[in-house]
Amino acid sequence: MTLSDSRLGIGPMDGETEVLTHNFMKPPIVVDSFNLHSLISATQHGQVDQVEAALKAGLSPNTTDDDGCSLLHWAAINNRLEVARLLISYNADPNLIGGVLSSSPIHWASRNGLVAMCAILVKGGAVCNIRDVQGYTPIHLAIQGSHVPLVAYFLLKFDYAKDISDNSGMTPAMMCAKKSYTMFPLRLIVRAGADLSLKEHFSGNTALHLAAYDRNKSAVMELLEGNADVNIRNKQLETPLDMARVIKSPQILDLMEEAARRQGVNRTSCFKKFFVPPLSTYFFFLMPLFGFFITYLLFKYLPLIVATFTTLISCIFLMVLIRFDYHDPTYKLLPYGVTIAEALLMVFSWSAYAHWYVPWWAQMLFVLSILSLGFTLFRMATVDPGIVKAPKNCHQLYVNEAEAGIQHQHRYCFTCFIRKFEHTKHCAVCGFCVNNFDHHCPWLNSCVTRRNMREFIMFVISVAVSSFIYCMATSHYAFLQIDDHGLEKFLETDAFLMITIILSGMHAFMLSVLFCVQMNQISMGVTTNERIKARRAGHSHHHRSSMSDYNVIHHRPSVSKRCHNLLDFFSSNGDPTW
Repeated sequence: MTLSDSRLGIGPMDGETEVLTHNFMKPPIVVDSFNLHSLISATQHGQVDQVEAALKAGLSPNTTDDDGCSLLHWAAINNRLEVARLLISYNADPNLIGGVLSSSPIHWASRNGLVAMCAILVKGGAVCNIRDVQGYTPIHLAIQGSHVPLVAYFLLKFDYAKDISDNSGMTPAMMCAKKSYTMFPLRLIVRAGADLSLKEHFSGNTALHLAAYDRNKSAVMELLEGNADVNIRNKQLETPLDMARVIKSPQILDLMEEAARRQGVNRTSCFKKFFVPPLSTYFFFLMPLFGFFITYLLFKYLPLIVATFTTLISCIFLMVLIRFDYHDPTYKLLPYGVTIAEALLMVFSWSAYAHWYVPWWAQMLFVLSILSLGFTLFRMATVDPGIVKAPKNCHQLYVNEAEAGIQHQHRYCFTCFIRKFEHTKHCAVCGFCVNNFDHHCPWLNSCVTRRNMREFIMFVISVAVSSFIYCMATSHYAFLQIDDHGLEKFLETDAFLMITIILSGMHAFMLSVLFCVQMNQISMGVTTNERIKARRAGHSHHHRSSMSDYNVIHHRPSVSKRCHNLLDFFSSNGDPTW
Protein backbone atom coordinates (compact mmCIF):
# COMPACT_ATOMS: atom_id res chain seq x y z
CA MET A 1 0.00 0.00 0.00
CA THR A 2 1.35 3.40 -0.95
CA LEU A 3 1.76 6.34 1.30
CA SER A 4 -0.92 8.23 -0.56
CA ASP A 5 -3.33 5.34 -0.09
CA SER A 6 -2.74 5.35 3.64
CA ARG A 7 -3.33 9.07 3.79
CA LEU A 8 -6.66 8.57 2.08
CA GLY A 9 -7.60 6.05 4.78
CA ILE A 10 -7.44 2.97 2.48
CA GLY A 11 -6.73 -0.20 4.51
CA PRO A 12 -3.92 -2.66 3.75
CA MET A 13 -4.36 -5.32 1.11
CA ASP A 14 -3.78 -9.01 1.83
CA GLY A 15 -0.17 -9.67 2.73
CA GLU A 16 0.65 -6.03 3.29
CA THR A 17 1.63 -4.39 6.57
CA GLU A 18 -0.60 -1.59 7.77
CA VAL A 19 1.18 1.72 8.00
CA LEU A 20 -0.35 4.16 10.49
CA THR A 21 0.07 7.81 9.80
CA HIS A 22 -1.29 10.90 11.54
CA ASN A 23 -0.58 13.56 8.93
CA PHE A 24 -4.15 14.78 9.07
CA MET A 25 -4.38 14.51 12.89
CA LYS A 26 -3.25 17.02 15.45
CA PRO A 27 0.04 15.87 16.92
CA PRO A 28 -0.25 14.80 20.59
CA ILE A 29 1.13 17.03 23.25
CA VAL A 30 4.54 15.98 24.46
CA VAL A 31 4.41 15.48 28.24
CA ASP A 32 7.78 15.35 29.87
CA SER A 33 8.28 13.97 33.37
CA PHE A 34 8.11 17.42 34.96
CA ASN A 35 4.82 18.35 33.27
CA LEU A 36 3.25 14.97 34.08
CA HIS A 37 4.14 15.34 37.73
CA SER A 38 2.59 18.80 37.78
CA LEU A 39 -0.58 17.45 36.14
CA ILE A 40 -0.76 14.62 38.68
CA SER A 41 -0.42 17.21 41.44
CA ALA A 42 -3.16 19.29 39.82
CA THR A 43 -5.38 16.19 39.68
CA GLN A 44 -4.68 15.36 43.31
CA HIS A 45 -5.62 18.87 44.39
CA GLY A 46 -8.70 19.10 42.16
CA GLN A 47 -7.35 21.88 39.88
CA VAL A 48 -9.80 21.25 37.06
CA ASP A 49 -8.72 24.19 34.86
CA GLN A 50 -5.11 23.04 34.66
CA VAL A 51 -6.11 19.47 33.79
CA GLU A 52 -8.64 20.66 31.21
CA ALA A 53 -6.03 22.91 29.57
CA ALA A 54 -3.68 19.94 29.14
CA LEU A 55 -6.47 17.79 27.68
CA LYS A 56 -7.45 20.52 25.21
CA ALA A 57 -3.82 20.83 24.20
CA GLY A 58 -3.83 17.16 23.17
CA LEU A 59 -2.86 15.23 26.31
CA SER A 60 -4.18 11.69 26.23
CA PRO A 61 -6.61 11.17 29.15
CA ASN A 62 -5.04 7.72 29.60
CA THR A 63 -1.50 9.01 30.12
CA THR A 64 0.17 7.09 32.95
CA ASP A 65 3.05 7.74 35.31
CA ASP A 66 6.01 5.43 35.88
CA ASP A 67 3.87 3.05 37.99
CA GLY A 68 1.15 2.83 35.38
CA CYS A 69 -1.33 5.04 37.25
CA SER A 70 -3.43 7.30 35.04
CA LEU A 71 -4.84 10.68 35.97
CA LEU A 72 -8.18 8.96 36.59
CA HIS A 73 -6.46 6.72 39.14
CA TRP A 74 -5.20 9.78 41.01
CA ALA A 75 -8.60 11.49 40.79
CA ALA A 76 -10.25 8.37 42.25
CA ILE A 77 -7.67 8.04 45.03
CA ASN A 78 -8.17 11.66 46.10
CA ASN A 79 -11.94 11.79 45.49
CA ARG A 80 -11.73 14.62 42.95
CA LEU A 81 -15.19 14.27 41.45
CA GLU A 82 -15.02 17.16 38.96
CA VAL A 83 -11.64 16.04 37.64
CA ALA A 84 -12.99 12.50 37.21
CA ARG A 85 -16.03 13.79 35.30
CA LEU A 86 -13.73 15.86 33.07
CA LEU A 87 -11.42 12.94 32.30
CA ILE A 88 -14.33 10.63 31.51
CA SER A 89 -15.82 13.28 29.21
CA TYR A 90 -12.52 13.05 27.30
CA ASN A 91 -12.99 9.26 27.05
CA ALA A 92 -10.60 8.26 29.81
CA ASP A 93 -10.65 4.48 30.31
CA PRO A 94 -12.25 3.79 33.74
CA ASN A 95 -11.07 0.16 33.60
CA LEU A 96 -7.39 0.92 32.97
CA ILE A 97 -5.14 -1.25 35.15
CA GLY A 98 -2.19 0.42 36.82
CA GLY A 99 -0.10 0.84 39.93
CA VAL A 100 1.80 -1.71 41.99
CA LEU A 101 -1.53 -3.36 42.95
CA SER A 102 -2.66 -3.61 39.32
CA SER A 103 -5.88 -1.83 40.21
CA SER A 104 -8.43 0.09 38.21
CA PRO A 105 -9.63 3.51 39.43
CA ILE A 106 -12.77 1.96 40.92
CA HIS A 107 -10.60 -0.33 43.07
CA TRP A 108 -9.06 2.71 44.74
CA ALA A 109 -12.42 4.41 45.19
CA SER A 110 -13.77 1.20 46.73
CA ARG A 111 -10.90 0.96 49.21
CA ASN A 112 -11.86 4.39 50.51
CA GLY A 113 -15.63 3.83 50.36
CA LEU A 114 -16.22 6.70 47.93
CA VAL A 115 -19.78 6.12 46.71
CA ALA A 116 -20.07 9.26 44.55
CA MET A 117 -16.71 8.59 42.87
CA CYS A 118 -17.65 4.97 42.16
CA ALA A 119 -20.96 6.14 40.69
CA ILE A 120 -19.14 8.52 38.33
CA LEU A 121 -16.79 5.73 37.23
CA VAL A 122 -19.64 3.26 36.72
CA LYS A 123 -21.56 5.79 34.62
CA GLY A 124 -18.36 6.18 32.60
CA GLY A 125 -18.19 2.44 31.94
CA ALA A 126 -16.35 0.99 34.94
CA VAL A 127 -17.13 -2.63 35.81
CA CYS A 128 -17.06 -4.55 39.07
CA ASN A 129 -15.57 -7.85 37.87
CA ILE A 130 -11.89 -6.87 37.51
CA ARG A 131 -9.50 -8.37 40.05
CA ASP A 132 -6.41 -6.57 41.31
CA VAL A 133 -3.03 -8.20 42.00
CA GLN A 134 -4.38 -9.52 45.32
CA GLY A 135 -7.31 -11.10 43.52
CA TYR A 136 -9.97 -8.75 44.90
CA THR A 137 -12.80 -7.12 43.01
CA PRO A 138 -14.15 -3.70 44.02
CA ILE A 139 -17.00 -5.20 46.09
CA HIS A 140 -14.51 -7.32 48.06
CA LEU A 141 -12.53 -4.18 48.90
CA ALA A 142 -15.70 -2.37 49.95
CA ILE A 143 -16.57 -5.26 52.28
CA GLN A 144 -13.08 -5.28 53.77
CA GLY A 145 -13.45 -1.60 54.59
CA SER A 146 -17.01 -2.08 55.95
CA HIS A 147 -18.30 0.44 53.41
CA VAL A 148 -21.95 -0.65 53.51
CA PRO A 149 -23.36 2.17 51.30
CA LEU A 150 -20.90 1.25 48.55
CA VAL A 151 -21.70 -2.47 48.79
CA ALA A 152 -25.39 -1.58 48.42
CA TYR A 153 -24.61 0.47 45.31
CA PHE A 154 -22.61 -2.33 43.68
CA LEU A 155 -25.33 -4.90 44.40
CA LEU A 156 -27.97 -2.67 42.81
CA LYS A 157 -25.87 -1.82 39.73
CA PHE A 158 -24.27 -5.20 38.99
CA ASP A 159 -26.35 -8.35 39.32
CA TYR A 160 -23.24 -10.52 39.20
CA ALA A 161 -21.64 -8.71 42.16
CA LYS A 162 -23.51 -10.78 44.76
CA ASP A 163 -21.75 -14.00 43.73
CA ILE A 164 -18.47 -12.80 42.24
CA SER A 165 -15.41 -14.48 43.74
CA ASP A 166 -11.83 -13.45 44.31
CA ASN A 167 -8.85 -15.60 43.26
CA SER A 168 -9.38 -17.97 46.19
CA GLY A 169 -13.08 -18.42 45.45
CA MET A 170 -14.27 -16.17 48.30
CA THR A 171 -17.63 -14.64 47.47
CA PRO A 172 -18.90 -11.43 49.11
CA ALA A 173 -21.00 -13.51 51.52
CA MET A 174 -17.94 -15.54 52.54
CA MET A 175 -15.86 -12.43 53.06
CA CYS A 176 -18.57 -10.95 55.28
CA ALA A 177 -18.65 -14.17 57.31
CA LYS A 178 -14.89 -13.82 57.85
CA LYS A 179 -14.47 -10.07 58.19
CA SER A 180 -17.73 -8.53 59.39
CA TYR A 181 -19.29 -9.26 62.78
CA THR A 182 -22.35 -7.09 62.25
CA MET A 183 -25.54 -7.70 60.27
CA PHE A 184 -24.39 -5.43 57.43
CA PRO A 185 -23.36 -5.70 54.66
CA LEU A 186 -24.16 -9.44 54.77
CA ARG A 187 -27.91 -8.79 55.08
CA LEU A 188 -27.79 -6.82 51.82
CA ILE A 189 -25.93 -9.62 50.05
CA VAL A 190 -28.29 -12.33 51.30
CA ARG A 191 -31.39 -10.33 50.37
CA ALA A 192 -29.92 -9.66 46.93
CA GLY A 193 -30.26 -13.40 46.30
CA ALA A 194 -26.66 -14.55 46.71
CA ASP A 195 -25.98 -18.25 46.16
CA LEU A 196 -25.07 -19.42 49.68
CA SER A 197 -24.08 -22.90 48.51
CA LEU A 198 -20.94 -21.70 46.70
CA LYS A 199 -17.62 -22.98 48.09
CA GLU A 200 -14.18 -21.40 48.32
CA HIS A 201 -11.33 -23.23 46.54
CA PHE A 202 -8.98 -24.15 49.40
CA SER A 203 -11.17 -26.13 51.84
CA GLY A 204 -14.51 -26.15 50.07
CA ASN A 205 -16.20 -24.14 52.81
CA THR A 206 -19.42 -22.22 52.29
CA ALA A 207 -20.15 -18.89 53.93
CA LEU A 208 -22.01 -20.72 56.73
CA HIS A 209 -18.95 -22.92 57.39
CA LEU A 210 -16.78 -19.83 57.77
CA ALA A 211 -19.28 -18.02 59.99
CA ALA A 212 -19.63 -21.03 62.30
CA TYR A 213 -15.86 -21.60 62.50
CA ASP A 214 -15.23 -17.94 63.39
CA ARG A 215 -18.10 -17.90 65.94
CA ASN A 216 -19.72 -15.08 63.98
CA LYS A 217 -23.22 -15.25 65.44
CA SER A 218 -24.51 -12.25 63.49
CA ALA A 219 -23.39 -13.80 60.19
CA VAL A 220 -24.87 -17.17 61.14
CA MET A 221 -28.24 -15.53 61.83
CA GLU A 222 -28.26 -13.66 58.51
CA LEU A 223 -27.18 -16.72 56.51
CA LEU A 224 -29.79 -18.95 58.14
CA GLU A 225 -32.38 -16.25 57.47
CA GLY A 226 -31.39 -16.68 53.81
CA ASN A 227 -31.94 -20.47 54.09
CA ALA A 228 -28.26 -21.42 53.94
CA ASP A 229 -27.84 -25.21 53.93
CA VAL A 230 -26.61 -26.51 57.31
CA ASN A 231 -25.83 -29.96 55.87
CA ILE A 232 -23.58 -29.12 52.93
CA ARG A 233 -20.09 -30.65 53.26
CA ASN A 234 -16.63 -29.19 52.64
CA LYS A 235 -13.54 -31.10 51.47
CA GLN A 236 -13.06 -32.52 54.97
CA LEU A 237 -16.67 -33.78 54.83
CA GLU A 238 -17.69 -31.39 57.61
CA THR A 239 -21.05 -29.62 57.63
CA PRO A 240 -21.68 -26.21 59.23
CA LEU A 241 -23.69 -28.08 61.87
CA ASP A 242 -20.63 -30.24 62.63
CA MET A 243 -18.49 -27.12 63.02
CA ALA A 244 -21.04 -25.57 65.37
CA ARG A 245 -20.83 -28.67 67.56
CA VAL A 246 -17.03 -28.57 67.58
CA ILE A 247 -16.63 -24.90 68.52
CA LYS A 248 -19.04 -25.37 71.45
CA SER A 249 -20.90 -22.08 71.10
CA PRO A 250 -24.35 -22.72 72.65
CA GLN A 251 -26.06 -19.83 70.86
CA ILE A 252 -24.73 -20.73 67.41
CA LEU A 253 -25.46 -24.42 68.00
CA ASP A 254 -29.06 -23.61 68.95
CA LEU A 255 -29.48 -21.55 65.78
CA MET A 256 -27.99 -24.34 63.64
CA GLU A 257 -30.08 -27.09 65.19
CA GLU A 258 -33.26 -25.06 64.81
CA ALA A 259 -32.39 -24.48 61.14
CA ALA A 260 -31.61 -28.19 60.75
CA ARG A 261 -35.10 -29.03 62.04
CA ARG A 262 -36.66 -26.59 59.59
CA GLN A 263 -34.65 -28.04 56.72
CA GLY A 264 -35.51 -31.61 57.67
CA VAL A 265 -31.93 -32.54 58.54
CA ASN A 266 -32.67 -33.30 62.22
CA ARG A 267 -35.67 -35.34 63.22
CA THR A 268 -38.18 -33.38 65.23
CA SER A 269 -41.40 -34.18 67.04
CA CYS A 270 -44.79 -33.22 65.64
CA PHE A 271 -45.20 -30.81 68.56
CA LYS A 272 -42.01 -28.88 67.71
CA LYS A 273 -42.91 -28.96 64.04
CA PHE A 274 -46.18 -27.14 64.66
CA PHE A 275 -45.14 -25.10 67.72
CA VAL A 276 -43.66 -22.24 65.71
CA PRO A 277 -44.73 -18.59 65.29
CA PRO A 278 -47.44 -17.41 65.26
CA LEU A 279 -48.76 -20.33 67.36
CA SER A 280 -45.85 -20.19 69.83
CA THR A 281 -46.07 -16.38 69.95
CA TYR A 282 -49.71 -16.43 71.07
CA PHE A 283 -49.03 -19.27 73.49
CA PHE A 284 -46.42 -17.22 75.35
CA PHE A 285 -48.72 -14.18 75.22
CA LEU A 286 -51.39 -16.14 77.13
CA MET A 287 -48.93 -18.00 79.38
CA PRO A 288 -48.73 -15.27 82.12
CA LEU A 289 -52.53 -15.28 82.47
CA PHE A 290 -52.60 -19.08 82.85
CA GLY A 291 -49.63 -18.87 85.19
CA PHE A 292 -51.36 -16.45 87.56
CA PHE A 293 -54.55 -18.52 87.47
CA ILE A 294 -52.75 -21.78 88.29
CA THR A 295 -50.78 -20.03 91.07
CA TYR A 296 -54.07 -18.79 92.54
CA LEU A 297 -55.48 -22.33 92.52
CA LEU A 298 -52.33 -23.73 94.15
CA PHE A 299 -52.47 -21.30 97.06
CA LYS A 300 -56.23 -21.69 97.44
CA TYR A 301 -56.47 -25.49 97.53
CA LEU A 302 -53.02 -26.71 98.63
CA PRO A 303 -51.16 -26.24 101.93
CA LEU A 304 -49.07 -23.09 102.06
CA ILE A 305 -45.69 -24.88 102.12
CA VAL A 306 -46.61 -27.14 99.19
CA ALA A 307 -47.98 -24.22 97.11
CA THR A 308 -44.94 -22.06 97.85
CA PHE A 309 -42.47 -24.85 97.05
CA THR A 310 -44.32 -25.78 93.84
CA THR A 311 -44.43 -22.13 92.70
CA LEU A 312 -40.71 -21.59 93.34
CA ILE A 313 -39.68 -24.78 91.53
CA SER A 314 -41.92 -23.89 88.58
CA CYS A 315 -40.43 -20.37 88.33
CA ILE A 316 -36.86 -21.71 88.43
CA PHE A 317 -37.70 -24.35 85.82
CA LEU A 318 -39.23 -21.76 83.48
CA MET A 319 -36.26 -19.39 83.89
CA VAL A 320 -33.86 -22.17 82.93
CA LEU A 321 -36.03 -23.50 80.12
CA ILE A 322 -36.96 -20.20 78.48
CA ARG A 323 -34.02 -18.22 77.11
CA PHE A 324 -35.99 -15.03 76.91
CA ASP A 325 -35.23 -12.61 74.11
CA TYR A 326 -37.97 -10.23 73.03
CA HIS A 327 -36.27 -9.94 69.63
CA ASP A 328 -37.28 -13.58 69.10
CA PRO A 329 -40.75 -13.79 67.47
CA THR A 330 -41.63 -16.66 69.82
CA TYR A 331 -41.22 -14.54 72.97
CA LYS A 332 -41.84 -11.01 71.80
CA LEU A 333 -45.43 -10.91 73.15
CA LEU A 334 -44.51 -12.44 76.53
CA PRO A 335 -43.89 -9.06 78.30
CA TYR A 336 -47.07 -7.68 76.77
CA GLY A 337 -48.93 -10.73 78.09
CA VAL A 338 -47.54 -10.01 81.57
CA THR A 339 -48.88 -6.43 81.35
CA ILE A 340 -52.38 -7.61 80.40
CA ALA A 341 -52.40 -10.44 82.94
CA GLU A 342 -51.33 -8.23 85.85
CA ALA A 343 -53.96 -5.62 85.01
CA LEU A 344 -56.68 -8.30 84.93
CA LEU A 345 -55.32 -9.84 88.13
CA MET A 346 -55.46 -6.49 89.89
CA VAL A 347 -59.09 -5.93 88.82
CA PHE A 348 -60.07 -9.45 89.88
CA SER A 349 -58.38 -9.20 93.29
CA TRP A 350 -59.87 -5.76 93.92
CA SER A 351 -63.34 -7.04 93.12
CA ALA A 352 -62.91 -10.12 95.31
CA TYR A 353 -61.30 -8.52 98.34
CA ALA A 354 -60.50 -4.83 98.65
CA HIS A 355 -63.51 -2.93 97.34
CA TRP A 356 -65.62 -3.91 100.36
CA TYR A 357 -63.21 -2.21 102.75
CA VAL A 358 -62.28 1.12 101.09
CA PRO A 359 -64.13 4.47 100.97
CA TRP A 360 -66.05 5.60 97.90
CA TRP A 361 -63.42 8.12 96.80
CA ALA A 362 -60.74 5.38 96.71
CA GLN A 363 -63.13 3.24 94.69
CA MET A 364 -63.57 6.09 92.20
CA LEU A 365 -59.82 6.74 91.92
CA PHE A 366 -59.10 3.07 91.30
CA VAL A 367 -61.83 2.72 88.68
CA LEU A 368 -60.68 5.88 86.87
CA SER A 369 -57.05 4.77 86.91
CA ILE A 370 -57.99 1.31 85.57
CA LEU A 371 -60.12 2.86 82.81
CA SER A 372 -57.21 5.16 81.93
CA LEU A 373 -54.86 2.17 81.90
CA GLY A 374 -57.14 0.27 79.53
CA PHE A 375 -57.60 3.28 77.27
CA THR A 376 -53.85 3.95 76.99
CA LEU A 377 -53.19 0.26 76.30
CA PHE A 378 -55.68 0.44 73.46
CA ARG A 379 -54.20 3.67 72.13
CA MET A 380 -50.63 2.37 72.26
CA ALA A 381 -51.74 -0.72 70.35
CA THR A 382 -53.60 1.19 67.62
CA VAL A 383 -51.84 4.56 67.17
CA ASP A 384 -49.19 4.71 64.45
CA PRO A 385 -45.94 5.58 66.29
CA GLY A 386 -44.54 7.21 63.15
CA ILE A 387 -43.60 4.37 60.83
CA VAL A 388 -41.51 5.42 57.82
CA LYS A 389 -42.41 3.40 54.74
CA ALA A 390 -40.06 2.97 51.82
CA PRO A 391 -41.31 4.08 48.38
CA LYS A 392 -41.84 1.39 45.77
CA ASN A 393 -38.84 2.55 43.74
CA CYS A 394 -36.55 2.92 46.76
CA HIS A 395 -33.68 1.00 45.15
CA GLN A 396 -33.69 3.11 42.03
CA LEU A 397 -33.90 6.28 44.13
CA TYR A 398 -30.79 5.18 46.01
CA VAL A 399 -28.89 4.64 42.77
CA ASN A 400 -30.11 7.96 41.36
CA GLU A 401 -28.97 9.85 44.45
CA ALA A 402 -25.55 8.21 44.36
CA GLU A 403 -25.07 8.98 40.67
CA ALA A 404 -26.27 12.55 41.18
CA GLY A 405 -23.53 13.06 43.74
CA ILE A 406 -25.92 13.34 46.71
CA GLN A 407 -23.71 12.04 49.47
CA HIS A 408 -25.92 11.05 52.38
CA GLN A 409 -25.80 7.27 51.88
CA HIS A 410 -24.34 6.90 55.38
CA ARG A 411 -27.72 8.00 56.73
CA TYR A 412 -29.58 5.13 55.08
CA CYS A 413 -31.34 2.26 56.80
CA PHE A 414 -30.34 -0.64 54.58
CA THR A 415 -33.00 -2.93 56.05
CA CYS A 416 -35.90 -0.68 55.05
CA PHE A 417 -33.91 1.08 52.28
CA ILE A 418 -34.95 4.57 53.31
CA ARG A 419 -32.97 7.67 54.13
CA LYS A 420 -33.04 8.28 57.86
CA PHE A 421 -33.56 11.81 59.09
CA GLU A 422 -32.62 13.13 62.50
CA HIS A 423 -34.15 11.06 65.34
CA THR A 424 -35.22 8.32 62.91
CA LYS A 425 -34.22 4.84 64.00
CA HIS A 426 -34.82 1.29 62.87
CA CYS A 427 -36.49 -0.80 65.56
CA ALA A 428 -35.12 -4.33 65.42
CA VAL A 429 -38.13 -5.72 67.31
CA CYS A 430 -40.88 -4.10 65.24
CA GLY A 431 -38.92 -4.44 62.01
CA PHE A 432 -39.39 -0.91 60.64
CA CYS A 433 -38.04 2.61 60.98
CA VAL A 434 -39.86 5.18 63.08
CA ASN A 435 -39.54 8.94 63.31
CA ASN A 436 -38.65 10.67 66.57
CA PHE A 437 -37.73 7.37 68.23
CA ASP A 438 -37.45 7.29 72.03
CA HIS A 439 -37.34 3.58 72.89
CA HIS A 440 -39.08 0.27 72.27
CA CYS A 441 -41.27 -0.81 75.18
CA PRO A 442 -41.63 -4.62 75.27
CA TRP A 443 -44.32 -4.32 77.99
CA LEU A 444 -46.51 -2.49 75.46
CA ASN A 445 -45.17 -4.24 72.35
CA SER A 446 -44.74 -0.86 70.70
CA CYS A 447 -42.19 1.79 69.89
CA VAL A 448 -42.48 4.90 72.03
CA THR A 449 -41.97 8.06 69.98
CA ARG A 450 -42.87 11.70 70.20
CA ARG A 451 -46.16 10.89 68.51
CA ASN A 452 -47.39 8.54 71.26
CA MET A 453 -45.28 9.80 74.16
CA ARG A 454 -48.27 11.38 75.93
CA GLU A 455 -50.17 8.07 75.80
CA PHE A 456 -47.08 6.35 77.21
CA ILE A 457 -46.80 8.89 80.06
CA MET A 458 -50.50 8.45 80.80
CA PHE A 459 -50.02 4.67 80.89
CA VAL A 460 -47.13 5.03 83.35
CA ILE A 461 -49.21 7.33 85.60
CA SER A 462 -52.22 5.00 85.40
CA VAL A 463 -50.21 1.94 86.41
CA ALA A 464 -48.44 3.80 89.22
CA VAL A 465 -51.68 5.24 90.64
CA SER A 466 -53.76 2.08 90.32
CA SER A 467 -50.96 -0.05 91.79
CA PHE A 468 -50.52 2.35 94.71
CA ILE A 469 -54.26 2.44 95.51
CA TYR A 470 -54.50 -1.34 95.16
CA CYS A 471 -51.47 -1.86 97.43
CA MET A 472 -52.88 0.42 100.12
CA ALA A 473 -56.41 -0.99 99.93
CA THR A 474 -55.42 -4.67 99.94
CA SER A 475 -52.88 -4.03 102.70
CA HIS A 476 -55.68 -2.49 104.77
CA TYR A 477 -57.82 -5.58 104.08
CA ALA A 478 -54.93 -7.85 105.05
CA PHE A 479 -54.37 -6.05 108.36
CA LEU A 480 -58.06 -6.35 109.19
CA GLN A 481 -58.02 -10.08 108.47
CA ILE A 482 -54.85 -10.60 110.49
CA ASP A 483 -56.37 -8.71 113.46
CA ASP A 484 -59.54 -10.82 113.28
CA HIS A 485 -58.14 -14.28 112.52
CA GLY A 486 -54.37 -14.12 113.04
CA LEU A 487 -51.45 -14.24 110.58
CA GLU A 488 -51.38 -18.02 110.25
CA LYS A 489 -55.04 -18.28 109.31
CA PHE A 490 -54.70 -15.37 106.85
CA LEU A 491 -51.74 -17.01 105.08
CA GLU A 492 -53.61 -20.30 104.86
CA THR A 493 -56.58 -18.73 103.11
CA ASP A 494 -55.27 -15.60 101.37
CA ALA A 495 -51.52 -16.12 100.81
CA PHE A 496 -51.97 -15.40 97.10
CA LEU A 497 -53.19 -11.92 98.03
CA MET A 498 -49.79 -11.21 99.61
CA ILE A 499 -48.16 -11.94 96.27
CA THR A 500 -50.39 -9.37 94.55
CA ILE A 501 -49.64 -6.80 97.28
CA ILE A 502 -45.90 -7.24 96.77
CA LEU A 503 -46.24 -7.00 92.99
CA SER A 504 -48.40 -3.88 93.14
CA GLY A 505 -45.99 -2.20 95.55
CA MET A 506 -43.07 -2.91 93.21
CA HIS A 507 -45.01 -1.57 90.23
CA ALA A 508 -46.03 1.59 92.07
CA PHE A 509 -42.40 2.32 92.98
CA MET A 510 -40.82 1.44 89.62
CA LEU A 511 -43.39 3.26 87.52
CA SER A 512 -43.07 6.36 89.69
CA VAL A 513 -39.31 6.34 89.11
CA LEU A 514 -39.86 5.81 85.38
CA PHE A 515 -42.25 8.79 85.30
CA CYS A 516 -39.66 11.03 86.94
CA VAL A 517 -36.92 9.86 84.56
CA GLN A 518 -39.11 10.41 81.52
CA MET A 519 -40.18 13.88 82.66
CA ASN A 520 -36.55 14.78 83.28
CA GLN A 521 -35.62 13.72 79.76
CA ILE A 522 -38.50 15.67 78.23
CA SER A 523 -37.50 18.78 80.17
CA MET A 524 -33.91 18.40 78.91
CA GLY A 525 -35.10 17.85 75.34
CA VAL A 526 -33.42 14.45 74.94
CA THR A 527 -34.73 10.95 74.24
CA THR A 528 -33.96 7.62 75.86
CA ASN A 529 -32.13 6.57 72.70
CA GLU A 530 -29.93 9.66 72.87
CA ARG A 531 -29.12 8.98 76.52
CA ILE A 532 -28.07 5.41 75.65
CA LYS A 533 -25.88 6.62 72.78
CA ALA A 534 -24.38 9.32 75.00
CA ARG A 535 -23.53 6.74 77.66
CA ARG A 536 -21.75 4.63 75.05
CA ALA A 537 -20.00 7.67 73.64
CA GLY A 538 -18.70 8.53 77.09
CA HIS A 539 -16.20 5.71 76.72
CA SER A 540 -14.92 6.98 73.36
CA HIS A 541 -15.64 10.73 73.40
CA HIS A 542 -12.38 11.54 71.65
CA HIS A 543 -14.18 10.91 68.35
CA ARG A 544 -16.05 13.88 66.94
CA SER A 545 -19.33 12.05 66.28
CA SER A 546 -19.18 10.39 69.66
CA MET A 547 -18.40 13.72 71.30
CA SER A 548 -21.63 15.23 69.97
CA ASP A 549 -23.59 12.30 71.41
CA TYR A 550 -21.71 12.61 74.69
CA ASN A 551 -22.59 16.29 74.98
CA VAL A 552 -26.32 15.61 74.50
CA ILE A 553 -26.95 14.72 78.14
CA HIS A 554 -24.09 16.70 79.66
CA HIS A 555 -25.43 20.10 78.74
CA ARG A 556 -27.45 21.67 81.52
CA PRO A 557 -30.45 23.66 80.23
CA SER A 558 -31.76 26.44 82.40
CA VAL A 559 -34.88 26.06 84.53
CA SER A 560 -36.83 28.31 82.15
CA LYS A 561 -35.78 26.16 79.20
CA ARG A 562 -36.86 22.99 81.03
CA CYS A 563 -40.25 24.52 81.82
CA HIS A 564 -40.62 25.62 78.20
CA ASN A 565 -39.90 22.05 76.98
CA LEU A 566 -42.50 20.61 79.37
CA LEU A 567 -45.11 23.16 78.28
CA ASP A 568 -44.42 22.33 74.63
CA PHE A 569 -44.87 18.64 75.41
CA PHE A 570 -48.19 18.99 77.22
CA SER A 571 -49.59 21.52 74.73
CA SER A 572 -48.49 19.73 71.56
CA ASN A 573 -51.97 18.27 70.82
CA GLY A 574 -50.38 15.17 69.36
CA ASP A 575 -48.07 17.15 67.09
CA PRO A 576 -45.04 14.91 66.49
CA THR A 577 -42.76 17.94 66.07
CA TRP A 578 -43.10 19.30 69.61
